[in-house]
Amino acid sequence: MNFLNKLKNYALGSGVELAIAIIYMLVGYMLIRIIISLLKRSVNRAKIEKTIPNFIISILNIVLIIVLVVSVLKFLGISTESVVTIASVISLGISLALQDVIKGIANGFLLVTTKPFVEGEYVKIGDVEGTIISISMFNTVLKTTDGMMITYPNSQAINSSIKNFSRLPVRRISLNIPVAYGSKTEEIKKLMLDVVKKQKNILNNPEPSVRLTEYGDSNLVYTLKCWTQCENYWSTLYDLNEQILDALIDANISIDYNQLDVHIKDMPNKKEEL
Repeated sequence: MNFLNKLKNYALGSGVELAIAIIYMLVGYMLIRIIISLLKRSVNRAKIEKTIPNFIISILNIVLIIVLVVSVLKFLGISTESVVTIASVISLGISLALQDVIKGIANGFLLVTTKPFVEGEYVKIGDVEGTIISISMFNTVLKTTDGMMITYPNSQAINSSIKNFSRLPVRRISLNIPVAYGSKTEEIKKLMLDVVKKQKNILNNPEPSVRLTEYGDSNLVYTLKCWTQCENYWSTLYDLNEQILDALIDANISIDYNQLDVHIKDMPNKKEEL
């Protein structure tokens, strides 16, 4: 109450000081915005990994605002001890009400320090694959191959299984290709391996392989496995799909697909039955 009474007295009895304090607050806040903006520009221009610098800038922004508020209160002659006491009570209430937010900040700090991924890397978080667009104190934004932007709370991201494909030297391509019964196994395997050999981005070591992996109800499933550099994964995968299809068609080998035959039986006329 002492703090509130002092604030009231200043508002009523010392309008000039209060006006100066308000101007001081506004100018200080504008300077903080300029400083933070300049720091962000410097980080964006620098050829460095930006996750940790951006996180530090966010923390610095909060610290500078707190320093500004304390400075204004001291200018008004308000005891910093009173400020600290009230701030402690408010902080306790906020921490209880915003436990999830605080956990998010803590998890964000873990993400930028442990670095399971950084901006620009291609990863799989849980069951979703995509490129990391940004990492903030609260959220991680991922862009999928079809252009969808997915925002993960940092607590969810750090507690999910994470695969970072960008940090692997090579990545395996695995294709399951259903072929109709009646074709010779060796012919199918040779045809697919010939397609693979024409792909310049596919590695010879580990050696590509084709295996008969499943007997379906109406088809045989062959699995092609080969390896390529991570940056060539998607283009190579799409090329293989197209070229294997063309090769099978040229060889008059049927690619099986699910088919449903519906037989309609004529129903007897009820009048005739009568």
